[in-house]
Amino acid sequence: MSTTIRLRHLTRRDFDVFFQLDSPGYYIAKEAFRAGEAKTAVEALEILCLANKLYESELFNRLAEELGPYGKTAEYVHAYATDAGTKLALRTLGKNRLVAILREVMDEVRRQARGGTGENPE
Repeated sequence: MSTTIRLRHLTRRDFDVFFQLDSPGYYIAKEAFRAGEAKTAVEALEILCLANKLYESELFNRLAEELGPYGKTAEYVHAYATDAGTKLALRTLGKNRLVAILREVMDEVRRQARGGTGENPE
């Protein structure tokens, strides 16, 4: 007998794009599950995908902003989500700054998702 999983907060496209196990959303979903904020596997799955979607958006905006003073925003937007975009950010900002930005974005996504903090307002 087959069963269909119904996602309340995701489209099929979002699921296909943002379901990634080795990702920021995985850690946020895991924290949310431990904190009791995700009570079912489907809720954890949605948190994982939504956190990844938020992370991608926040990272894109942050890197575009950081690359602005170097005149590299347009080049980054064109190369976004490719190895070339990553290499551009790394070459322009340096490893230490890029690592710091990745951490800051993860912190911001955690704050917005409130995953694993026990601060779920519901």
